[in-house]
Amino acid sequence: MLPILFPNGLKKAFTLSYDDGCYDDLKLIEMMRKYGVRGTFNISSGITRPEGQQPCGSWERMTLSERKNYLHDGIETAVHGVTHRDFTKLTEPELIYEIMGDKSALEAEFGCIVRGAAYPYGSFDDRSVEALAKCGIKYCRTVWSDHSMAMPTDWLRLRPTAHHNDPELPEIIESFLSTEPEARRMLYIWGHTPEFNQKNNWQMMEDYLARLSGRSDVYYATNLEICEYDLAAKSLEYSADGSMVYNPTATAIWLDKSGTPIEIKPGETVGV
Repeated sequence: MLPILFPNGLKKAFTLSYDDGCYDDLKLIEMMRKYGVRGTFNISSGITRPEGQQPCGSWERMTLSERKNYLHDGIETAVHGVTHRDFTKLTEPELIYEIMGDKSALEAEFGCIVRGAAYPYGSFDDRSVEALAKCGIKYCRTVWSDHSMAMPTDWLRLRPTAHHNDPELPEIIESFLSTEPEARRMLYIWGHTPEFNQKNNWQMMEDYLARLSGRSDVYYATNLEICEYDLAAKSLEYSADGSMVYNPTATAIWLDKSGTPIEIKPGETVGV
């Protein structure tokens, strides 16, 4: 089997993940658009600020009308539980409601099929993982930042690289940008936008995005785009002797053939 590459033969991917549907997401959305980066916002659909009420306090949610800003290109909306309850403390019906109710509400609001999630409070167990899979969720992010940029082995127990306040993040970013990896790497930054106000470090985040943006060697994508590409790539089928590969998916997949990127189009069989 040949090594998998990201679209257009790239080896590096960058994505963001921010939780709770907070009012300050608006500022991050504008920053993302400015620098051309992509990412995911995990929303508890049942928690909103009333229309006409001005935000007061660090953790104010958006109003329904403000949430239309998530419709911008490059933004994915994902499940975070209807009312942000700890998945490990719920009965089976409550757990399914928190997942499927949120998925259904977000799909109706944003006109797309929601397939991603982040665990409320970062709390999960095997039962919640199984429930997410039954509800059609392809990945779910934990809060276990491990500084790794290796591709996930379990998308429903997804570990991010680092929180934006991690003191080691500047060094991680420089390593990501300056090193040519042998295998694919994903830099995954997460957090909550009100934390920027609490730490007074919006400028730090803008500096990070400016440093990471506009590069021809980086695949900028939402969480779901990276996940579904990875799952599609792992669905490739090889001949018994490994000399041919068939792409049964609807996604063009890129592989590394002795240092040369090759594209396997949907439905195509290629000699390798």
